[in-house]
Amino acid sequence: MVNLLYIYMKLGSVSNSIYFNRLSTVANNRQLSQNLSEKSNSAYASVPTSLRSYINFRGNAPQVSKATIVSTGEEDIVIPKTENGGYIVEPETQTEFIYGNDAKKFLNKTNKFEYDTQITFPVKAKGSLIIDGKEIKIKENSTVLLNKGTEAKVSVESGYPQILMTKKEYPWYCKHGRNEENVDLKNKFNELTYLNSHSYNGEFKPKLFGKMEHENNYLAAKLRDNGFIKDTKDGFIKFEHYPTWDYQKEQLAKKGFNDWDLNAIEPVYKQVRKTKIDAKVALRTHTNGMAQSTVQKLKDADIVFNNKKHTEDMFWKKNYESEWELRDLMNQKTDIRGEEQESVVNAWKFQNKAGYDITGLKFINDNAAIYSFEDKVNNWNQEKSCWLTNSTALGSLKGATSIGTSIVQANRKDPTPMSALRKGEHLHTHPGTKEKSQTEIYMITSGSAALTVVRNGKPQIKVLREGELAVIPPKTPHWVNSVMGEYEQVVSQIPSCFQYGFGFKENMDLPCGYTEEQMTEEARKELLKAEN
Repeated sequence: MVNLLYIYMKLGSVSNSIYFNRLSTVANNRQLSQNLSEKSNSAYASVPTSLRSYINFRGNAPQVSKATIVSTGEEDIVIPKTENGGYIVEPETQTEFIYGNDAKKFLNKTNKFEYDTQITFPVKAKGSLIIDGKEIKIKENSTVLLNKGTEAKVSVESGYPQILMTKKEYPWYCKHGRNEENVDLKNKFNELTYLNSHSYNGEFKPKLFGKMEHENNYLAAKLRDNGFIKDTKDGFIKFEHYPTWDYQKEQLAKKGFNDWDLNAIEPVYKQVRKTKIDAKVALRTHTNGMAQSTVQKLKDADIVFNNKKHTEDMFWKKNYESEWELRDLMNQKTDIRGEEQESVVNAWKFQNKAGYDITGLKFINDNAAIYSFEDKVNNWNQEKSCWLTNSTALGSLKGATSIGTSIVQANRKDPTPMSALRKGEHLHTHPGTKEKSQTEIYMITSGSAALTVVRNGKPQIKVLREGELAVIPPKTPHWVNSVMGEYEQVVSQIPSCFQYGFGFKENMDLPCGYTEEQMTEEARKELLKAEN
């Protein structure tokens, strides 16, 4: 019988006492025979490729075929299963990972979620969420976030989902939010509020039209000259109106926009319009004890929507980049001053959601949210994001989530460097100190990947095949070098720490005598060998 704590202790990278102490919390986990685990893993791995095509399909291996902790020593360590058919992938937070058929079994028997839970539906996986008597469809490439104690039913209609349950919080971890006392984190929240005030109001930078600056300027000028866009401030522009694309396209064609113009404008227009529509959740604010006479003044000044029916909710006419923009507007258009003005600003602060990432947010109540990968946007550059959730994503009214999950998908017949799919991918580590630590988990649901790992001071290639789970402990030098096939990886960071800046990823050089080109060529050979 193998104790999970003992398994973690065998890791070469666990030589520092800080990480060792984190692992002590797993000592009471269920023990399983390593030999039995390896036997069941190899049984699936030995299925001929000709038959695998009938039980596997792009985006979803039916189960985890192999689960290991990536070691910087001689050998990786096989992780035993839990009673739920999952794996403890981070010991201090007791985060449990469950995938595929085991995840479906867990969801079938679960009506109340005991821990903060993240359920990801990758390619070709679909389902539904029933909560508060309502049924919400979950399409592929979506994630459901559920607060601890939420009563809900998640059903799987097709494909294989991935579950992450976090049972504890890091003692040092501060969630991204409006109530944060740390100055740096508070500044990050305010920075995101400013950025999102543009996105959520339908404003964008001309650079979204394409890679060539002169072409972007040409399109912006042509749209401006024909009355379709207007300039706002800080270099942002916005469309005058946001009808459906079919109608907008018709109007553009009447003004002489050709097929090339329309093809360049369409994806930008649809993304900006979708973000603006989704952002209506950020416009909603509870009156929070504000006097009804004050609410009426805001309606009369066109600062909030003038809904005739009295409710405890009001809706701002726009998203404000800061409280000072809101104050200036009240000073210009109303006589709201002093304590009365403070009551308005406090209401805005209390439920303002522009400081969170809500792009792609499809449903939210007090305890649940659903994010769609197709509609996710990088808040800092307004371009498409590979992150489905991150530490600035609004999980519920409780605030942001703490685990971030990204997805990379590609269809590559030949080995392809990851840098061609995701720029800036190099050898790197994540921290592992008492104040700052991050574990990364890779689930290869389709295709195969070549992971570069530094073992005993030398870089080596580890091939991850479809259905394999790899846990990267803190301080482990690694790099997803190349990928092959109908590829999908679902990668999660525990915890996700975008709000901390760049302190959670440190790029590093390969050991002396090795180059990226050399390791990429070796990765290509290993992937072809694995395929054959």
